[in-house]
Amino acid sequence: MEERNGKLTLSQSPYVLMPILLLLWGSVAAVSKLVLGRMDSYQVLFFMNGIGVIVFACLVPVKVRWRELLAWKGSDFALLAACGLFAFLYDFLYLQAFERIPAVEASMLNYLFPIFIVLFAIPMNKEKMNRYKLLSVLMGFAGTVLLMTKGDLAALKLTNWAGDVLAILAAVSWGLFTNLVKKNGKDMLISTFLITLVAFALSTVGLFKYSRLELPALADFGGVFWLSMSNIVLGFFLYFRALRYSSASLVASFTFFTPFITLLFIVLLLDERLTVMDGLAAVLILSSVPVQKLGSVLGAGRKKEIPKMG
Repeated sequence: MEERNGKLTLSQSPYVLMPILLLLWGSVAAVSKLVLGRMDSYQVLFFMNGIGVIVFACLVPVKVRWRELLAWKGSDFALLAACGLFAFLYDFLYLQAFERIPAVEASMLNYLFPIFIVLFAIPMNKEKMNRYKLLSVLMGFAGTVLLMTKGDLAALKLTNWAGDVLAILAAVSWGLFTNLVKKNGKDMLISTFLITLVAFALSTVGLFKYSRLELPALADFGGVFWLSMSNIVLGFFLYFRALRYSSASLVASFTFFTPFITLLFIVLLLDERLTVMDGLAAVLILSSVPVQKLGSVLGAGRKKEIPKMG
């Protein structure tokens, strides 16, 4: 731990790590949509995870002492294998949903994952639910719904139940993945490498069973390379580091920013305008993190006020 006087440094603070991560995540939807226009989901997953494995394979020998692995238990490897499984399932299910239902519909259903993170954190990481966390979740979810429907719930029509279930299962997978990763206390670089290796192995099986191996065009390779960097290499590192030094619930509250950041990228890249409803949604989403932080501060204050017996 690199804490100074019991306080987190800037490189450990979720208030620094998560905004950087969300800027990377904000580009994923647009890039994925472009790449999926010329490649199928199995090919995208294969190259995305394959690039991640290659990058980590170059970094690990330089940055890591392999002798550390000798002290690992079977349960440590099993935990990371489970993390790799759910990381793969998240990407696989989400891309499959994109192929069946409109992007807006898939995104809205997928943005349920912060709620699953908080809910799974209670039994898996012994985190407690309080009214501030609940209010933060409700505000983030309300903002997400408002953002995706523009205030008109009737405007969102569920077009394909299979696609809807896939998007929701992707959100469940990320909730499980997040809370499993939270349990991992081993070296982050080795852990990320092993998780990506498991996801790549599963992607390889899927590619050769349901698709075919084809080298992507240069532009498509650039898109897949960016997806690998933002979603796996840099994404995993920042996400794992944020989880190591903060609660899963706090990290989950930050993820409600994802649709808002994605919308900003769409506005900047496609020259679309924000509506009043978009602004209201942004206020709800942006306010959800301070609400949870306020609860933490007030909770800590109450503990200090309780007199000690004896």
